[in-house]
Amino acid sequence: MRGLACVLMFQTHGYDSWLAPASRNTEFFMWSQILGTLPAPLFLFLTGVSAALVVQKVSRGGEVKLAAPRLMRRGFEVWGLGLLFRLQEYAIAFPWAPWTDLFRVDVLNCLGLAMVAIACICRFSHTWKDFAIKSAVAAAAVAMAAPFVWTHRISWLPWP
Repeated sequence: MRGLACVLMFQTHGYDSWLAPASRNTEFFMWSQILGTLPAPLFLFLTGVSAALVVQKVSRGGEVKLAAPRLMRRGFEVWGLGLLFRLQEYAIAFPWAPWTDLFRVDVLNCLGLAMVAIACICRFSHTWKDFAIKSAVAAAAVAMAAPFVWTHRISWLPWP
């Protein structure tokens, strides 16, 4: 799945960047852009799967919270890489890019913060059942908050 997400991401960015303007009005380009909506959700899904595998590996016979430091460290690492990527993009387009581009949200930012959130849930969980219940509650809270955040522009949040 990770390979599929990478291929779809590469083709979407490649076609979006290098296709001639006349070719942008084709059905092929339309389908290319539609398929380009899949990589970010695939990467987020796979982050959850890999986090669950890490929790299972680290907590064998022990408590789930033992996996929290490892997940927290990796989450902050990915988030930091996302910030460095954004800084690089800003530096490349420096004279023309507004300073607010530094706060744009990208998939790496989301992945890193999702891993930190999973680590926080791990930290306060003792068993797999406890971890699953707290994860389901957190997922429901995010799902319920998403429409509000999307439809009501909250000024202190970075622009999408």
